[in-house]
Amino acid sequence: MYANVFIAVCAFSQVLLTYHLFDIPVNFDNNAYLAFVLLATFLQYNVQRGYYIVNHVGQISPRSQWVLKHKKLIGYCIGASLIILLFLCNNLSMLSIGIMVGAEIISTLYYLQPFNLRRHGYIKPFLISAVWVISCGLVPLIENQVLTNHSAWFLVSQFVFISVLCMLFDIKDNDKDYLSGVNTYANKFGVTVTKIICGVLVVVGFSCFYMFSNSPSSIIASVILRMFLLATILFTNDHRHAFYYYLWVDGLLILQTILFFIF
Repeated sequence: MYANVFIAVCAFSQVLLTYHLFDIPVNFDNNAYLAFVLLATFLQYNVQRGYYIVNHVGQISPRSQWVLKHKKLIGYCIGASLIILLFLCNNLSMLSIGIMVGAEIISTLYYLQPFNLRRHGYIKPFLISAVWVISCGLVPLIENQVLTNHSAWFLVSQFVFISVLCMLFDIKDNDKDYLSGVNTYANKFGVTVTKIICGVLVVVGFSCFYMFSNSPSSIIASVILRMFLLATILFTNDHRHAFYYYLWVDGLLILQTILFFIF
């Protein structure tokens, strides 16, 4: 559950980044949306990982043992999050509610049988990234009426950035995906080729962000972020501890926000 709290904070930070770059005021409605994304992410990841563990009871791991031992606590947290989310929906427009419901459906179909969109390994990173960009970027722009053709460059830049992080996670799950019959870039073309693809995407993402903002401070923050990202790509392999992925790779989402607030 601690990893789920951390990834929820990562989503929270991504919404803050959108607010910061577009000078969106942090008022009651926007604070409500910050809470909405935090709880929705926490809820979705708890349900997803709980579902996976329950349906793979033969695979005993420290995480699965912890979840099974504390399933009541997790259930209470999920229930409380769902109730609060329903109240927070009152602060969203019907358009945004419809978009978020669609994103939640995609997130659920990602792991829910018989759909299991996760098995489509080649589109998996982009599917996850799309849900994140919709939740943390698109909806805040719609709610504050600042969605323009120009702001689309920011959304594309974020889409590419998060896609790279997802592809790095495919390296972590290289063997597991292969045994599950899920073809990913990592297990189909190899780790080296996957890293090259990630490197190309880093350049594409930077170019898109440059089209969005070429102010010196933004460029400095973007360059530093990409340097960290390139270093992460180089040092990533399928033998790294899970903490490397859940704290550092996911943590780049928080680092991005910190860098742009600093510069």
